[in-house]
Amino acid sequence: MEALDVVEGLPERPTVLVVEDNPVERQLIGKILRNFDFEVIAVDCGEVVLDTVVNYQPDLILLDALLPDIDGFEVCLHLRAHPKGVYIPIIMLTGLDDVSSINRAYEVGATDFFTKPINHSLLVHRIRYLLRARVIMDQLRLSKQSLASAQQAARLGHWELDVEKNRFHLSEEVLHLYRVQEDEQDTSDINVLYTKCHPDDVMYFERLLSASIRELKEARIEHRILLDDNSTRYIELHTTVLSDQGDGSNHILGISIDVTERKESEREILRLAYCDRLTGLPNRSLMELYLDQSIPRSHANGSSVAILSIDLDLFNRINNSMGHSAGDAVLQQLTERLGKLVNSTGVSQYLDRLSVSQEPSLDDLGKQMLGRLAADTFVIILSEVDRNGAEAMRFANLVKRTFESPFIYRGQELFVSASVGLAYSESGSSLAETLLQHADLALHEAKTQGRNRVKEYSGELVSKVSTHLSIQSDLRKAIANGEFQLVYQPKVSTKDGSVKGFEALVRWIHPVKGVIPPDQFISVAEETGQIVELGQWVLNTACKQNKQWRDQKLIDVVMAVNVSARQFKEGNLIEVVESALGQSGLPGNKLELEMTEGVLMSDPDSEQVIAELRDRGVSIALDDFGTGYSSLSYITRFPIDTIKIDRCFVQDISITSEKAAVVSAVSNLSHSLSLNVVAEGVETETELDVIKQLHCDEVQGYYFCRPMAAADISEWLINRNSSPKVANKMH
Repeated sequence: MEALDVVEGLPERPTVLVVEDNPVERQLIGKILRNFDFEVIAVDCGEVVLDTVVNYQPDLILLDALLPDIDGFEVCLHLRAHPKGVYIPIIMLTGLDDVSSINRAYEVGATDFFTKPINHSLLVHRIRYLLRARVIMDQLRLSKQSLASAQQAARLGHWELDVEKNRFHLSEEVLHLYRVQEDEQDTSDINVLYTKCHPDDVMYFERLLSASIRELKEARIEHRILLDDNSTRYIELHTTVLSDQGDGSNHILGISIDVTERKESEREILRLAYCDRLTGLPNRSLMELYLDQSIPRSHANGSSVAILSIDLDLFNRINNSMGHSAGDAVLQQLTERLGKLVNSTGVSQYLDRLSVSQEPSLDDLGKQMLGRLAADTFVIILSEVDRNGAEAMRFANLVKRTFESPFIYRGQELFVSASVGLAYSESGSSLAETLLQHADLALHEAKTQGRNRVKEYSGELVSKVSTHLSIQSDLRKAIANGEFQLVYQPKVSTKDGSVKGFEALVRWIHPVKGVIPPDQFISVAEETGQIVELGQWVLNTACKQNKQWRDQKLIDVVMAVNVSARQFKEGNLIEVVESALGQSGLPGNKLELEMTEGVLMSDPDSEQVIAELRDRGVSIALDDFGTGYSSLSYITRFPIDTIKIDRCFVQDISITSEKAAVVSAVSNLSHSLSLNVVAEGVETETELDVIKQLHCDEVQGYYFCRPMAAADISEWLINRNSSPKVANKMH
């Protein structure tokens, strides 16, 4: 007899279970199968079949349809219901050749049927075929299970569409990815993929997928799905075109992958790239993208884009005195307040579209945007506004009003003001960077003019900045080239008209531009740090001049020199003063240092530094008194000798005015603390008379003498000493 071909995946001698009640037929079948190298197990009734299958696990079953105890069809049905019998090939042996019996055999799960009388040679070939088929089916089933497990682990599913026949099939993992229930939706239609698609992505997803099917081209589509619990998942779909070599039909294979974790990471990267970490507001990058789109659109509509650049005044005082957590709290509260003014809610949707590689729309962001440009600088963008209207300015004033109520940090009220710069996009083409620059220039001008105000950009500001840069460049050479000179203004006693001292004031004589006023270069020197070198030169020169006047016996008074905050921050002010006194030979008690409360606040060690200077005989004057925020506290906190009342309280003063009340109060308080009081800016006899009545000790101003060069002051002193009328001008 011919041996059974070796089939990979089956044992060398496959086991066949023969279920036949006829002993002759059972024996004959068994003998033939053994001749072909089959192991044979034979039983004569249906009752023991299931137990035999469980115990011996045959590779195939020959099952007689008519058994004495249990119908063969029932036996087959029971086998298919048991895990051990689900996949075993079952051949029904029957003498019944009617169609109904054949149909029933297939209905109960028979793999094939064979009619009696049995053609044994044909039966062997049929068994061989079914065993080969079983191996293939087992391999296919295991492969399918492995694929399903791998897809489930990778959160991946696949589907296939026969384009010509419009036949659609999807894997179980796709159903799981899209949370689709087979009993609730038609899974044989590709439209099932759209049912869970996020509403904002449906049109985009359908357009790209339809194009891939229609044009038979590969595609990569990212989209979101919205689940029943309103959670969102990200799906990445890859489509591939397959051609059936048999019938030439085209198929679209789709691979759907859940990439939610990756997309959430990418979205966080986008958020960090386009949004401020503290406030969550758009940063400069996103604002520039927005402006690049909104400026052309606004101009096309005959309107403009307005930018409000908002900066908190003296915000560093909060950080320095209370810590950065307090500053962060103020910024977060301000974000909430400004957010109520600005309709800017589309940033999240904008980032969502970017995260699924969609082309974001300006409509997502709306016509307004609130962003944070820098530490304490916020920006509000208003699209499609009338440049000739008052909308943007009204908005700026609304912004200012948000600062009227205090910010709260740990139960403490913090009051902060803001300066606002306003700029409009120009007709034609206006770059985002240019518009932001214009708003920043306007903001800088608002701060320069005293803070807590709104300033609109004008072309003059560019010229002003250009001048600023030019001064900054020229300053570097001015000291070395000897372009600075000092002028001096006397301080005169209100009691006897005697000169009590001089204030040294610096002037810049530019070789090309002529005289450059101090208000144009002092602030620049402060910003660049050149004020340190300049201040040292002023101190050295003033000390030498005072020593020269003493040596000439012209006058023996105190020389006052202004000290900047930057000089304090250098940390070597005491050494600089000692050097100036040592080189000039001027006694320490003939030098006075004038400083504003801003200077005193600029350095935490200023109190100790001032004390050490006074130990060396140097006196201290608090300059511009009354123009700060908390000047009275500095009178008692610091070891001060003199209070200089700012000229804004002296100009046009009358004895019944509020200015007089302020000067009187300061004078009385200062005298009670044994402080000297100097009134600055006295220009008229009326002002002098009032100041005298208010008991100020000294005056300084044009009424007596304009600031003059050293040689002119020398002549002025000589004339004054020789003319009693001049000396008696106070009387």
